[in-house]
Amino acid sequence: MKPFVKGGATATVTLIWLLCSTAAQAANFTQPVKQQLRLSQSPTDVEKSQPSTISAPSTLKGNNGEAVQKDMASILPADTPITISITTKAELWRSLSRFNYFQSIYGLVSQFLPPAFNLDYTKDIESWLGEEVVLAFLPKAEDSTATIDTSFLMLAPIKDETRLGPLLDKLKENTEEAEEREYKGFTILELKTPESGPMLPLPLPRVNRSTSVQAYSGTKVEKLEPKKRQRGFAIASLPGYIAIGVSAKSIEQLIDTTQANTATLAQNPNYQQASQSPQASQALIKLYENPTTFLPLLQDISKDPSLSIPTFSFDSINLEQIKVYSSINALVFVQPEGLRFQTNAYRQTPTDRINTLNPQSETILTRMPAATYSTFTSRNLNQQWQIFATAISTKPELNKWLTEFRNFVRTSSGLDIDKDIINWMDGEYGFFLFPTKGGLFKVIGNNFNLGVGLAVQTNNRAAADTTLKKLNEFVKSSLKGGIEVNTHTIKGQPVTSWDFLGDSSQSLLAYSWVDENTIVVTTGFGAIADLVPQPYILLPKTYNFTTATNSLPHPNHGYFYVNMGSTLSWAYGLVPSEFNSNQYFQTFKQIIGSIYSISATTSTTVDREQLDFLVVLAPTRKPKE
Repeated sequence: MKPFVKGGATATVTLIWLLCSTAAQAANFTQPVKQQLRLSQSPTDVEKSQPSTISAPSTLKGNNGEAVQKDMASILPADTPITISITTKAELWRSLSRFNYFQSIYGLVSQFLPPAFNLDYTKDIESWLGEEVVLAFLPKAEDSTATIDTSFLMLAPIKDETRLGPLLDKLKENTEEAEEREYKGFTILELKTPESGPMLPLPLPRVNRSTSVQAYSGTKVEKLEPKKRQRGFAIASLPGYIAIGVSAKSIEQLIDTTQANTATLAQNPNYQQASQSPQASQALIKLYENPTTFLPLLQDISKDPSLSIPTFSFDSINLEQIKVYSSINALVFVQPEGLRFQTNAYRQTPTDRINTLNPQSETILTRMPAATYSTFTSRNLNQQWQIFATAISTKPELNKWLTEFRNFVRTSSGLDIDKDIINWMDGEYGFFLFPTKGGLFKVIGNNFNLGVGLAVQTNNRAAADTTLKKLNEFVKSSLKGGIEVNTHTIKGQPVTSWDFLGDSSQSLLAYSWVDENTIVVTTGFGAIADLVPQPYILLPKTYNFTTATNSLPHPNHGYFYVNMGSTLSWAYGLVPSEFNSNQYFQTFKQIIGSIYSISATTSTTVDREQLDFLVVLAPTRKPKE
């Protein structure tokens, strides 16, 4: 159990050093400090060092020297664009130990941790840190451009300020450039390292000088000095919490906000709504986003020239379309089956159009076999296509792509994708990959046991039959006798097959109406033989599928599902035998093999749209006695 307390709750406070060095571009700062700073010292050892000169205001201390903890949402402004909260509750992180996946990951990562990485959670962290660490971006000020330096903050509530002071003293002692200054009654500690250029590449190996090389005697090139940049971050101990920023600017903005007595995030009705989820109190990670303030911030930060990571332009995103949503929240939490991810997008105005896409029966799943590798199901492809095409048509560049795609389909099949193909697909549908020894892909190899299937329900079979007839005629005429369209029978079920040179064992495509309104299409006659009149064991009847989907919302828009066991078994059959003796490959198999399935779905209620993602994990194996 202990590794997960250390790897979870302990890691949240380690973010104070590590995240500031990555997200805040202070990576070089940790090196000179880490060489001397030993967080594993006991509190007694730390207290023997120089007394703290970074004393917090008296309001920080409660009875017995303990700080009065604050809810971080009661500190941040009401229009805060985004917050990410990471719990430090040991019992929540300890719950991950029930799964073999995280045991394996910890065992792998621990091999690469440096010897100095020996934080003691109880001594060094639990004694002063509150129940969460919050990463936040403050709203951009009017008539200014937001940057990481001015916006990013890390906040953590403090249980006991007397335990925190010695750690701050150590930071100051082991930093070459540390400066304390007052701002509106609070002390801000700024820590910086000397200016340094980019890391130089390793020297090239020596070249054999036996070969004579004619030197070029052209114009001498001046040696350019690398552009230097000073790195660091700022820390302030404020009433009930600690604040860390890339620079002091974000901390100053936070102090200004708290002293102005303006509305806080905790008072924001949208934040309150997002925080009312039953799983919120048990979440490992929580995210809250205000779309209308986050997008302008993101657009500014993406143009920050000081960023050392690649960025993308967000200027093309239409803010008016985003204003439909009042807030977005996300949760990561543990449930008995594994790890759950959930995202909710709350609407500004509730809607009553919630049943348009919600399938009630989910009967399309009964057309798929038990060992299906992966499937994606939904409902009313015709309506979804119309929504997609309408949205695309408003963008000239994307509309050009859509026009080219329509022309390609017309040229290659003789059909209009809107009128002939999509128009009649108004019921449930599902794409799926499944194991089969027959079908089109067997030409790749005997072990390439893969079939691709499409099952579609329709309320207009006549239109579907017309489309299939046109397609059959187009294939026969365009391939000039190379393909014969034949009708076969499997257990009394008629099957139409595109047979190469009339040979059904070399069929390219096959389809069959398995009931009055449902058609199944697969890659070849050999593949469809495993599906008609129906699979031997149905996918919805399997333990793996029910475990992956039973806890997801019902009704929903359909499923995405991956059976990791059957998928990995198929993939390993394609791996060269030489890899079986590779230690790293075996480690990879052990870790990835502890994932039983991956599933996802979307659903709609009157006030929100929801995405759920579940990773079902193997339980930790108990050691043999």
